[in-house]
Amino acid sequence: MKLARLLGAGLALLLVGACDPPDISRGDDYDATVRRADEARQAGNPDTAIPLYERALQANPNGVEAKLGLGQSFLSVGAGDEAAAQFRDVLARRSGDNAARRGLAGALIAMGQPALAEQQIDAALRADAADYRALNLLGVALDLQGRHAEAQANYRRGIELAPDYVPLRSNFGLSLALTGPVPEAIAQLTPIAGSARADARTRLNLAFAYAMAGDLENSLQLCRRVLDERYAQRQFAYFMQLRALPPETRSAEFRRNPGLVAAGGSL
Repeated sequence: MKLARLLGAGLALLLVGACDPPDISRGDDYDATVRRADEARQAGNPDTAIPLYERALQANPNGVEAKLGLGQSFLSVGAGDEAAAQFRDVLARRSGDNAARRGLAGALIAMGQPALAEQQIDAALRADAADYRALNLLGVALDLQGRHAEAQANYRRGIELAPDYVPLRSNFGLSLALTGPVPEAIAQLTPIAGSARADARTRLNLAFAYAMAGDLENSLQLCRRVLDERYAQRQFAYFMQLRALPPETRSAEFRRNPGLVAAGGSL
């Protein structure tokens, strides 16, 4: 039976705010507009941030800060090609910019090219072996290639460097939920899923871990916390289908459906 796919459209609705286009004064200068765009992006409003970054680039077409923020905003709405263009432009001007290299890796992951993303991340880690954001992205890229043990080793390295960085723990928990031990996945995910910083994807990762552990009531309740009833039931049914698969088949399905991966985190 063909498995239902993760409800990407439902998640996108949670990630994209419903805001009117910003009122951008012609007198805004580059720095002020970038600050406004950064505030909107950090508040989870990429549809406000994107036109602000574009307005800043009209004032300064070579503005690195605006390009990085625009690329990250495009990533948050799933526009991998557009994001990659911004990050590549920064790297063409500043080849050693690790934020741009991480951003490009995230864009390549979004475009379904984890092996190419791994090359970018390796370059970032050669420049800074303690770059925990790069270690998080490396874990994602490896998970998406079915190399879960390597992925988990890199998540652990990253957590040692930045124990409070939520994307690392969220992705690590998801990886463990796929391969086991599932109790460790739940232990990683429970504290962050209940925190104010948790996003919808982190809570769905915990719901998936509960499903893999056979705790169906908690799994369904978490799905309902994130999604409306119809989508929650469909998401829960998808988790049940994954649970019924052998581990290797489950991993292959995961690789075909990278929407299960938690957000890559900030640059």
